[in-house]
This record gives sequence, structure tokens and C-alpha cells, in this order.
Amino acid sequence: MTNCVIRPIPLIEMEIDKSMLTYRLGFGEPYKQVVYAWYIEGAKEKMIVDTGISAEYLMEKRGFPARNIQSIESGLHGVGISPADIDTVILTHLHSDHVGQAAKFLHARFIVQKDELEFAQNPHPPVAMQYLGELFDGLNFEVVEGDTPVCDEVSVISTPGHTPGGQSVAVKTSQGTAIISGLCTIRENFDPPGNFSETMPVYPIGLFVDLFKMYDNLLKIKNAADIIIPNHDPGYVQTDHIP
Repeated sequence: MTNCVIRPIPLIEMEIDKSMLTYRLGFGEPYKQVVYAWYIEGAKEKMIVDTGISAEYLMEKRGFPARNIQSIESGLHGVGISPADIDTVILTHLHSDHVGQAAKFLHARFIVQKDELEFAQNPHPPVAMQYLGELFDGLNFEVVEGDTPVCDEVSVISTPGHTPGGQSVAVKTSQGTAIISGLCTIRENFDPPGNFSETMPVYPIGLFVDLFKMYDNLLKIKNAADIIIPNHDPGYVQTDHIP
């Protein structure tokens, strides 16, 4: 059995209010989160998790201050491939910063949860700005429901709460199971700050459609993973591979 390596591909840095990531904490505190794609090296298929977005598009459509770190083409070139080489894209959810460059992957299937796709096609007004149909309409979707194997080394895990049909990605590595969080997280969500760790093993994120599901699925990830990868944590910008 092949053990995989996860290669972080940092794409943009965006400045947000930290309370968007730490529920009811950090109001007024600027925080620079990073948007990544994640290349899974060693799987039978050439596979990435999420596609990221450009800073220009994000600023135009969402108004977030952002800067490009590198293009998706440059990031993939660094691991020896191009968008045209990718067989499978796993979309953790369909917010614009996770699906914004999907159209560049011309030969890929796109794995998404049924609940996420159905919601994204008719989003509730308070969150509709996060779902831009022009970014995902017409993609070659492979729709799944619940926890589903993708190949021998990789599976998706249903983790709704941040969105109605979010999913995380479990990868077999030489150091156990690594899980890329599909809820928009930083390290503090899995290592709660201050005294919160005495009452909560995980700390909620600030953006959600179901607070309780979101919390329970953070805990689900923490309990199942040997290696937790919070998908917006800036700590991976200089990381070449995990593990």
C-alpha cells in the first residue's frame, strides 16, 4: 500500500477579521489567512483538494483585501505537474475561495457532496454571496453522499456545519491518517486558546450554517486524525510536504 504525501500549494493571503475563524473571539483583530490547494502525491490518480482563487477575483467579487502568493499553475509546476494533468479535484465545499479556479482543470472530475451542490445551486440569501455559480456551473461533478472512498489512499469524510455539505479529506501517510479540514479552520480551532481548552477539545469557527454540527465535526476530525491540517492556517506557506 502506498503512503501519500500532501503538498501544500499556498495561493493567496487574505486579510479578515479573526472572529470569522474563532467564534465570538478576535473581533476587530486583523488576521491574514491563507487559501491553499493541496496536491496529494503518491495516490493512484493525480489529485488535488480545492482549487483556490486569485486575489483579484476575490477582491472584485467579495471585497476582501488579498494578495497573490503564486498562481495555481506556478504552484503545481513546483510539484512537477500542470492543471491539465489532474485527474481528480476534491472540493471541500463550493465557496468561491475553494472552487474559484476549477475551470482550469479541464480533464478532472470534481468530487462534491450532494447536499453541498444542491444548496450551492439555490443558496439561502444570507450566504448567497459565498456561492458564485459562474465558478462551478458545468463542472464534471461526481456527486457523493457521506463518507466515501476515492481511491485506496484517499477518502472523503462528511463534515457539514460550516456549509450544508462540507467534506474533509483523509489521506493515508507514513505517519498515519492526515485529514485536511473541509471546515475553514486555523490551528486554534483544534487547539483551543486560553482556558477554553479546559471545557472544549475544539473551538468553533465563526462562519457556519449549523453551530452544533460544525462543532461536532471539528471533534470528529480531531478524533480521527493522526495529523490535522487546518485548511486556512498560515503555518503551511513554507511547508514543502506533510508529513
